[in-house]
Amino acid sequence: MKQHFVLNVELTLLGPILTRGGQLAEPGIDAPMARDAFGRFMIPYSLVKGKVLDAFRELRPKAFQNYSHSRTGNPKYRIVDAELGEWLGKEPEEGELAPERGRVRFGDFVTEQKGTVTPGHDGIIERIQIDQETGATAGRMLAMIEAPFGYGEPVKFEGKIEFISEADEANRIQMALEEALKAVPAFGAMRTVGFGRTQSVSTKLISVKANSKSQPTNKETLPIRFRSDRPLCLVGAKHSRNHFESLQNIGGAVLKGATARLVLELNGLTNGVIESGKNYSQFPYLCKYFETIRFAEARPQFEKSNSRPVIPPLSLVISPVEELKGQWFDVALEPISRLIGGAAPIFSIDWKDGTPIDTAFAVVKLPSERRTRTAIEAGKGRAAEEQLFSYGLVLPKTPDQEFVWEGSIGLENVPEPDRRLVLSELQKLFEFGLPNIGKTRAVAEVEWLSHETAAAFGSNPVSEGLHVITLQTDCLMTNPESLKLGTDLKAVYQDFWDDIAPEQFQLVGFFARQSLHGGFLAKRSNGSKYEPFLLTDRGSTFVLQASDESKAKPFLETWTKYGLPNAKWIAKRYGEPLWKTCPFLNEVGFGEVLIDLECHTNNRPPEEKS
Repeated sequence: MKQHFVLNVELTLLGPILTRGGQLAEPGIDAPMARDAFGRFMIPYSLVKGKVLDAFRELRPKAFQNYSHSRTGNPKYRIVDAELGEWLGKEPEEGELAPERGRVRFGDFVTEQKGTVTPGHDGIIERIQIDQETGATAGRMLAMIEAPFGYGEPVKFEGKIEFISEADEANRIQMALEEALKAVPAFGAMRTVGFGRTQSVSTKLISVKANSKSQPTNKETLPIRFRSDRPLCLVGAKHSRNHFESLQNIGGAVLKGATARLVLELNGLTNGVIESGKNYSQFPYLCKYFETIRFAEARPQFEKSNSRPVIPPLSLVISPVEELKGQWFDVALEPISRLIGGAAPIFSIDWKDGTPIDTAFAVVKLPSERRTRTAIEAGKGRAAEEQLFSYGLVLPKTPDQEFVWEGSIGLENVPEPDRRLVLSELQKLFEFGLPNIGKTRAVAEVEWLSHETAAAFGSNPVSEGLHVITLQTDCLMTNPESLKLGTDLKAVYQDFWDDIAPEQFQLVGFFARQSLHGGFLAKRSNGSKYEPFLLTDRGSTFVLQASDESKAKPFLETWTKYGLPNAKWIAKRYGEPLWKTCPFLNEVGFGEVLIDLECHTNNRPPEEKS
């Protein structure tokens, strides 16, 4: 039977030690040592895994295939051994879009030691470069290196390596990883001059016990909260080919993908997808209805807060007038564009820092850190050319505060007789947490909540038949076929509301932004045909007039509970199954809305004085 295991590792290195890639240290330090959010010196998880791979390449040369990178020409290697590939993952074949992720997940290794300052060692080492022709010191080549640990000082780093396997395989993984770690002569930079030498390695294998602190409610929508055990890298739009900036929110697609991966691993499968018509020995009902289960976006908040953040409407403005400074207004219901306080209002796209709106809507800005890493050239042990990567991570906790992510799972499309069985399997699945979240493959502790995550529809109705809908996540609304040069965008959005609620609403006005999502997602979804997706951004606001309030109310209540349904044109354009051809569906949290927020009526701008 498959189980969750943790391999606790004690790695003792001899100083000096220099692990790179973390935040910058004090001014004047050219090469600072990596620290985590708590100020502890660390060996980043990517460095640990990289050194393990290097060790296996020396210990098991037949398990690897050498090749040259098609673009850079740099020598690389790919795992060809089936078992080792399952454990540590495989590089993608030429032309493939994504690698095969390994089942073994590495965490950062940290030490509680602060370093020892002695009369002969003040925590800084100076290095210079010698001019090869003159034998003298080269100009401007003095480097100040942070070295908190003295020469020969033993430093104990502790870390976790996690995986799912049967007991006999777990023992093989432990022996293999311990052998590889012991074969690594040194960790970090400047190994050739004696930095970071490995003194000893010890491991302890632990079978993880269930950690269930709550039970899900027996409802269609299951509120849920996540706590991450490490920094997260939730990649959205890339700034460049080698720079990844994490999003603040954990998308429904990320949560659903991590859940699918967990189910497959517990069924003894490494890669692939959950097939609804296939019989699975573990979690059969969850697998049967998995495609229809809706995972909402999980949004960050303070650990002790019960208020899920609200995405502010794009109809909010501030005024540059001095007497209105610090105030904000909502212009969604204004019949015409006008001045506020005698000046043109400023919309969010032009806001500077310091507006009070984030506080009013409980929006949390997570602390972050930046890590830089590089690929190592096979056979030479040095940094490979054009293989430098920068990650912007968000932190789940700091010394002063802790954050959680709150979302929900929707079972409204699961037939009533089987809903309780699916719910029971979800509870059992998450007893050990949810692993494989984001690029750092974080493990989230799961807590089921009793309170609802979204406000009820109509909590502050505007007037009879008039409603304001605010997108809380991006939504695929506009059909590319309708977006031609000179097209009235209002008419295109009216087509969307007619599609999901025929003849029920008239679009009175809207405040919206659109953005293109292409790259990897578009290429993977559409195969040989490359077509970016045009999404309407979160915060976009639509003012609708209902034709008949009694007939419109069921639509509004359904949208509040479950989000906007997928427009009918999506299936016609992208084909079935939709989850393969379109990544922006209701089932993974896109189209979440709130309706009739208080700000639309309570924060209307003052009338202009005549």
